[in-house]
Amino acid sequence: MPALYRTYRPQNFQQVIGQEIIKTTLQNAIINNRTVHSYLFSGPRGTGKTTMARIFSKALNCINRQPNLAEPCNTCINCKSINDNAFIDLIEIDAASNRGIDEIRNLKEAIRFAPSQKNGYKIYIIDEAHMLTKDASNALLKTLEEPPSNTIFILATTDAHKMIPTILSRVQKFDFKPLAHSELKQKILFIAKEEKVKIDEQVVNQIILQAMGGARDAESILGKLISAGTEDITIDFASAILGKNSYFEAYTLLEFLSQNQIYLAIRHIHKLYASGYGIDQLIVNLLTISHNIFLLQIENSLIQKESLLDDEYSKLESLALTISKVKIRNFIQSLEIIKSQTHTAYLPYLPLELVIAQIWEIDNMNNNEKNIISDNIDNTIITKSDIKLAPKTKPVENTPPLNTPPAPTITQPKDSPVVKETSGSADVYSVYKIYPAINKALTKTNKSLAIIFAQTQPVDIIDNTIVIAVESDFYRSRLDKNTKLILEYITEHYPSILGINFVTKKVSSINTMNIEPNNDFNAEDDEKPKDINDTIADIFKDSL
Repeated sequence: MPALYRTYRPQNFQQVIGQEIIKTTLQNAIINNRTVHSYLFSGPRGTGKTTMARIFSKALNCINRQPNLAEPCNTCINCKSINDNAFIDLIEIDAASNRGIDEIRNLKEAIRFAPSQKNGYKIYIIDEAHMLTKDASNALLKTLEEPPSNTIFILATTDAHKMIPTILSRVQKFDFKPLAHSELKQKILFIAKEEKVKIDEQVVNQIILQAMGGARDAESILGKLISAGTEDITIDFASAILGKNSYFEAYTLLEFLSQNQIYLAIRHIHKLYASGYGIDQLIVNLLTISHNIFLLQIENSLIQKESLLDDEYSKLESLALTISKVKIRNFIQSLEIIKSQTHTAYLPYLPLELVIAQIWEIDNMNNNEKNIISDNIDNTIITKSDIKLAPKTKPVENTPPLNTPPAPTITQPKDSPVVKETSGSADVYSVYKIYPAINKALTKTNKSLAIIFAQTQPVDIIDNTIVIAVESDFYRSRLDKNTKLILEYITEHYPSILGINFVTKKVSSINTMNIEPNNDFNAEDDEKPKDINDTIADIFKDSL
């Protein structure tokens, strides 16, 4: 029994599924006698390149074809010979195994002979044309440009970018697209009906997903199921033969994450792994779905609905509304990183679990913790373990408590601005709130230091020492050298602060805690710095 893709290979243009623009163009060229001497059919495997080339050749050499039609009759001697692979004027060459200059020289000798049929065409189909060597490609150039009369070259390739530009400039190029899901479904159901087998809708969807837009792959997968000897192809039967596909399970996992059900999401991953689903394929499916969500959140017109399953768009819409753009973006970036780690990980599912925990863990914080972090923060950078609640401190008495060293005597720097004292106890939020005033004071003495300090963020107060997060070690070293100066400005507001500890950590934006932006930098005597790069020279100068 021949393979299904050979048994059900289209024999005329009407039977070809998809590629409508290419079909119309070639048919009009035949009807109007506007064919050219060389074509390039480019596209993924199994999308109909060689099939279209054979139908095109058949139509040009059909004896009974009507002048105003492009369809071959499939009954004349020429059509039958082409269908039986016996037509002398149709030469198919596999460039993968005939890629050298000697083979091209032999081809150039052969094309000097006229077609065997009067008013017929000698047609050369060169499959996998990108496999030709550079010397062989150069030897083919002149022939492609000026072939003998009634000789046509059709180059087919999956990698047109690998071909030399001089060949690309001599051909009429057609780009074959992967078939839409609806088109593949039409083909699968047609073959199943012809083969008298019943097939579940879920199995059809599984075949479509595995075929990835290739009709030949879909036909090969269906042929494998039919060959197993059953007239009723169920999803359980197909999973036993083809393996389990986690595409639909990936949607279930994302639905758990959209509801912040981390426990259920992790348990679902364990269940899939125990049931025999491949974690690497699960990650690929998560990437595919997450990318569609990402596109939908930007603009729904970016989604190619023909590439989706029947009810898939509504699921994507729901997830796009319940999962934030930041989380989807970080999830895609993280999945790209870990997709090659499942085979080397101690537990194949561990990298995926860690990514989920990093991105969604922040949602499990209590409200007080969330006050420390902006809703816009990159959740993969600062996690719950990085943030501590500021201790509840009592109002500062005039007399320091027992076992507490007295506050240092503050000497106001010469010519430095006087900072207004703020009443009340110090906590992370209140210190952050006086940042604009501190930066204005710092700008008077050291503008580059003020720019660096403006990009920091207080994260904790431990034993009257405030912990301030800094973006980089370089900036941290600058701030460490000026700890005394910065502390003086802070203690003018909160004398209970006795020290500063700068730590290297990613921080959120300046408006982290929804503080109204301070416009003090717009004072007439100070211009607000526009960019940190404008003062890089000053920073290096000051650090020397």
